[in-house]
Amino acid sequence: MQYPTRQKKSLNTDIQTTCWFWKLQLVSWVGILLVTFLSLSLWHSPSEWPKFEPINTLFQCTIAFVLSLFLKPIFDIAWDSELAVRTVIYLLAVAVISGIWTLVRMEAYIRLSGEHSIWSEFGGWYYASLFVFLFWSALYCGVKYHLLLQDEHNKMLEVAAVNEREQLRRLQAEAIASEAQLKMLRYQLNPHFLFNTLNSINALIRFEQADEARQMVVRLSDFLRLSLKEDPMQKVTLEREIEAVLLYLEIEKSRFADRLIVDLSIDEQVRNAQVPSMLLQPLVENSVKYAIAPNELGGTIAISARHAGARLVLEVTDTGCSSRFSDEQDCHFPSTGVGVKNVRERLCNLYPQNFRIEQCKKSDSGMLVRIDIPLEITAHPTHLTQGEIL
Repeated sequence: MQYPTRQKKSLNTDIQTTCWFWKLQLVSWVGILLVTFLSLSLWHSPSEWPKFEPINTLFQCTIAFVLSLFLKPIFDIAWDSELAVRTVIYLLAVAVISGIWTLVRMEAYIRLSGEHSIWSEFGGWYYASLFVFLFWSALYCGVKYHLLLQDEHNKMLEVAAVNEREQLRRLQAEAIASEAQLKMLRYQLNPHFLFNTLNSINALIRFEQADEARQMVVRLSDFLRLSLKEDPMQKVTLEREIEAVLLYLEIEKSRFADRLIVDLSIDEQVRNAQVPSMLLQPLVENSVKYAIAPNELGGTIAISARHAGARLVLEVTDTGCSSRFSDEQDCHFPSTGVGVKNVRERLCNLYPQNFRIEQCKKSDSGMLVRIDIPLEITAHPTHLTQGEIL
């Protein structure tokens, strides 16, 4: 598919070279003609000016013009040879053409002036002819090198453009892959959460608690609608994220009632900070699963947000199991690690090398998960209050 393009470029290069050659011919020989006329007019006085000289000068330049046409194919053929070989060929061709031009010039002058004693001045005439054709050769080689450099420059620009297009396609492919991975990670949460919630609804139905089951279904519908509405590639305000978490916890309170207490501590300055959607829900779900569910006394899940300079610090903590149950096996369910791993991978995609997440046990009891990301603020109204208890 590239052959026609290459042939077209080669044809354009040949046309460009031909145009430059005829421009060179026109400029060089017209220039030499003018210089010759001016030098002769300054050298001879008006009374000594030969009547045949203008015709003779025009004839000599015409002959030189024709002879230079023979130099062009010789120069083109030897152009791809080694520099030393090319130089020798060029000098020999110039020497021969200069000799021919000298003989023609001298013979024409003899026929026009009738003087036959100028053959002794052959060296001077030949030197002048050699100088003229060397000057022409320098111009021709200069133009050839200029066209060669211009062609190389165009090739470099073309290669750079191809590399830029390839890089752009690669970046687009990486962006598409990153978006697909983020969507996979985000939507991975819904089946995981849905499985637990449906089990709870099934339990309510089995114990004939229809009203509670109906309310739980409505809340589940609202939560799934909210989670599916958010674009995984977009960020939301921290306030909206907290609202989604509270909606999830409303569903869980249908299961645990007074055993589940939620404490919010959100700084006023960071309520409109931008965070990835559904960032806190898997962390809160872990706290419900491993701290609240196995504990007959229940517990508290605390969510806090504050700024530390240009950083946003989010924390999710729970009270863990009470001392009464701390030694029981039920308080130590093996974690699948889906929640924290999911959050870590999403942060890695959204904030490469610019985030920190740590999970550790608290000194008293329970677990703490801390997230540190860049602080990005937008202007939106807020509704949550400091120290809100659910």
